[in-house]
Amino acid sequence: MTIGASNTTGFARFAGTCIGAVCAIVAWIASRGNPYALSVFGWLMSLWTAYIIVAQGKGPMGRFIMLTYNLSALYAYSLSVKDLDDDDDEGGLNPLITDITLHRVVAVLTGCLWGLIVTRFIWPISARRKFKDGLSLLWLRMGLIWKRDPVNALLEGDTSRNIEYMDIREEFDLHNFLTRLEKLRSAASSEMDLRGPFPDAAYGRILKTTGSMLDAFHAMNVIISKDPASKGEVEILRYTSNERNQLRARISHLFQVLASSMKLEYPLNEALPSTEHARDRLLAKMFEYRKKSGAKDEDFALLYAYALVTGQLSLSIAEVSQEIEKLFGVFNEEALKLQ
Repeated sequence: MTIGASNTTGFARFAGTCIGAVCAIVAWIASRGNPYALSVFGWLMSLWTAYIIVAQGKGPMGRFIMLTYNLSALYAYSLSVKDLDDDDDEGGLNPLITDITLHRVVAVLTGCLWGLIVTRFIWPISARRKFKDGLSLLWLRMGLIWKRDPVNALLEGDTSRNIEYMDIREEFDLHNFLTRLEKLRSAASSEMDLRGPFPDAAYGRILKTTGSMLDAFHAMNVIISKDPASKGEVEILRYTSNERNQLRARISHLFQVLASSMKLEYPLNEALPSTEHARDRLLAKMFEYRKKSGAKDEDFALLYAYALVTGQLSLSIAEVSQEIEKLFGVFNEEALKLQ
């Protein structure tokens, strides 16, 4: 468990235990140990904690409220009906509900403190570091996938579109990894650091933009696997092969630059490579082929979709670059001073 997750869970565990203990004391005093009244209180508690878990999304808090209430109230009832022996220290046949709940709270607090000591000093795992390393790895993986060139798969072997540059398992792994990064971001916001609070809002925007990039990857995968490639489409792909390779390499390189900056927490260069010129050359090459060959409009649909997706990727990469500049700055004389 990371330091941030330990902080978050520890607070929810202790706060939920205290709330559940208070509810158990109120229910026991109000019901005077009557099993039918306790069942009504238990039903109301289950509804309330279910709302906390499902509607408010505070799973640990709701679970520990209900757990402490059940352990305290049901244990007190078991004592009152002689179901347990050798428990005179907590009232015996006349249970001391305050002592029972106090023992529970103290035990949970001791466990939380010990957990914090382990995660902070004995086996510290920083959610901030895992988040940044994971985000860098995701971008590197995305750059590697795009380096394959989605439409280039159509030129390998026959003209069937059964060849995918990214299979469904790989796509699932990418989205699943993005979900893990969201959880790490939530844990990192609870970590205390001498460098200041975790910029949760900025990293939230970065993850949202990264999700839109994955959506663009999926859109391209759907396009190239939809229908069999025509002879005209294959000829256009071969004619624009050089321009597509340049655009593919440029986008893949930008993913690597973003990943390196995030991994090292180092400023970006002010003059990042632009994909606009490479994309314009691709569109110009397509226009040249249209004038020379007189191909049908349908034959250009695939490459136009490819150009749109690359344009969306370029905009998303530019948005992420701006966020990284706000986080780490850009190269300047002070940053590169030899000391």
